[in-house]
Amino acid sequence: MNKAKITAVAIILILSAIAGVGLYIVYKRQQSIRSVKLEKERYPICGIDISAHNGKINFTEIAADSIDFVMIKASEGTTFKDVRFHENYHNARQVGLRVGAYHFFRFDIDGKMQGLNFIHTIRGKSLDFPLVIDVEEWGNNKSIPTDLVVERLQALIDHLESERYSVMLYTNKDGYNRFIRNRFEDYRLWICSFTNPPLDENERWTFWQYSHWGVIDGSDNEVDLNTFNGSREQWDNWINNNSIHSTL
Repeated sequence: MNKAKITAVAIILILSAIAGVGLYIVYKRQQSIRSVKLEKERYPICGIDISAHNGKINFTEIAADSIDFVMIKASEGTTFKDVRFHENYHNARQVGLRVGAYHFFRFDIDGKMQGLNFIHTIRGKSLDFPLVIDVEEWGNNKSIPTDLVVERLQALIDHLESERYSVMLYTNKDGYNRFIRNRFEDYRLWICSFTNPPLDENERWTFWQYSHWGVIDGSDNEVDLNTFNGSREQWDNWINNNSIHSTL
């Protein structure tokens, strides 16, 4: 190989390396955008959502760290029950936190059967929020047709409502655009978003998950942070109108 060819190859390798580094930096920046700084005057209510993955939680310290509510994973699919749900529920109640429960919706499983699992898991619990269905592509098979996912989600909602429960939907922007918009917009929305505002100005939401990197007293691990769309007075009114009393 002559000198000119060697130089050309070297230049190509250098340019490829530079391009690769640039793409990596862009990727890491996109991955790191998982938090939004809120104006506490506008959004005074703060909550967290947790599951067994968060490990042991000291709820006394959490309640003392200006946390108003906790959303706790209860179930997933047709058989899975979060192993810390009952412990987390009782410990959160003991310190006076407002408590909600959510079910991770599986795209590949019958909706009504998922509803049976959710209701069985929360039986005997009083909750301060409608039952939450977590609808997101992460952890699911994205290739399942949207119409089939929507059909199963509707079956889950129908079963919960047939048992006289109210429903709230959690999702991120991708899930909102694919599954919720123009289909389930009458339901209260808990949106995961790292832009401010979380959705377009004309799109309504009730709760906003604005960070995956929350650091609070009482948890050794980072937690998701959430807020309510309203003042503290509006929060109190909302809670009074949406609490679910003990389920038999």
